[in-house]
This record gives sequence, C-alpha cells and structure tokens, in this order.
Amino acid sequence: MSAGAYGHDRFKAGASGCTYTFATTNNVTTLTITAGSLQQVIEGLNLESGTYTLSWTGTVQGKIGAGSYGASGITGSITGGTNTTIEFNTGTLSLPQLEVGSTATSFDYRPYGTELALCQRYYEVHGGTANAFPQYFGYGSNGTNVGLALPFAVTKRAAPTVTALGTWTVSNCGQPSADSATVQGYRLYATCSSTNTIQFYPASSSEKVTISAEL
Repeated sequence: MSAGAYGHDRFKAGASGCTYTFATTNNVTTLTITAGSLQQVIEGLNLESGTYTLSWTGTVQGKIGAGSYGASGITGSITGGTNTTIEFNTGTLSLPQLEVGSTATSFDYRPYGTELALCQRYYEVHGGTANAFPQYFGYGSNGTNVGLALPFAVTKRAAPTVTALGTWTVSNCGQPSADSATVQGYRLYATCSSTNTIQFYPASSSEKVTISAEL
C-alpha cells in the first residue's frame, strides 16, 4: 500500500507505505508486515489525558504518537481530545489494544456487530454485490436529475466524501453520481437521457458507493 492508503478497517500505511500479508486462524487475524509501517489514528474524542498502554501479540514493535518504538506493553502519554497515531513496524501482529493506564490487560473481545458499527463511523460501502442496494427505479424527464436520498448505517464522524465507482447497469439515464453528503446520508442520482422510465443499480463488486470520513 502507498503512504496513507487503507487496508484492514481503520489501519493505513505509514509514511513509507506498507507491505503485509494476513491469515486468519480460529477467528484471530495475524498480519505479517514485511516493509514500511502500519498505523491507526485514534480519534481525539475517544481520548482523555493520561498514560496509555499499547499491547499486542507478535514480533513487531509499536509506538504511541511521537514516542519511540518498543515491545508489546509500551506506554506513552496522550493529551485528551487530540487525535493520536499508533504505529507498528515490520514483523507479525495480532490482537492490538490501546488502553488507559500503565498496565496491559487481556485483549477485549467485542461482538462483530459492535466492531462493525465502530468502523462505520469512519467508512462505509453501499453496493458492491450484484443487484444490491442502492438501486433506483422510477420516471424522469429528459435532461433532469432523478434519484434518491440514502441514509448511512451509522452517523459519520463528519460529512464524508461519497464516490460512485464502476460502470453501473443503467436504463434511459447516465451513470449515477453521489453528492449532498451530511453525517446522516447522501444523494445518489443520475441524469435522464430521455423522458421515460429509468433504472440504475450496481451489478458487480466493482460497482458501489464508497463513503469515507476517515481521519
């Protein structure tokens, strides 16, 4: 991945990019980072001032903010309300956890649905599978924009960037566009090519709308 590009949810490549592979065994995913570094930015709204401990399983070294790299159980000071980056260098990595205090505790397992909702505060995808939501079927006049307002599964951190990707299946209209995003939802629309019944929908995994409010 190039610098700043995202891979697994909420984790992105560091300043020199990142190369890694991953494998899941018994529901635990282990990353093997072979070049660069992997980062996650922790939103300041989730942080209070104090000492924090970063722990994980594996051979990587990690750091908190501008601190130095160290082995699992490394501590650092964080200022409340300030976005803070945790970072891992090369090696193996699983079960990372940042927590308040100076002592590492056992990994805090959360339900899949809870973890998904936490990630969707920053990123969400609509479509991406054949004939999947969102889709539009209706009637429009030639040259006018028609579409629908779509809500997000989770309220976003800030008004996100919404982008319609791929070549959608369309009838009597152009390719759809996405705009008018708020923290609650956005508009998906297309321009009619005739006064007629129109339709547009994603028909493959490459046809989707990406919604990003990442840090």
